[in-house]
Amino acid sequence: MRTSTQRAGSTLVLRLAVGLAVTGIVCIAASVLIAFLIADHSSSDSSPSSLTAIGVGSLGFLLVLAGVLLVIGNGLERLWRRVRTPSGGTPGRS
Repeated sequence: MRTSTQRAGSTLVLRLAVGLAVTGIVCIAASVLIAFLIADHSSSDSSPSSLTAIGVGSLGFLLVLAGVLLVIGNGLERLWRRVRTPSGGTPGRS
């Protein structure tokens, strides 16, 4: 059972954030492998394999960044909700 402090929406957001971050890390690792194993280091940086490694690494970085922003946004939303709800003190006093 869920308590009133844990909402289903925030759990979904956190799962999505972790999924994005893990996918981003996998993309970054794949770009390193592409650059190390496939890219021809004697040619220019505009070879297709080098551009693929750069593109996959950039996508991975953006996915990790999106995951981090989702976690920060979820935390700020929880903090805002906690600040805005009245405390359980004496009624009529803030």
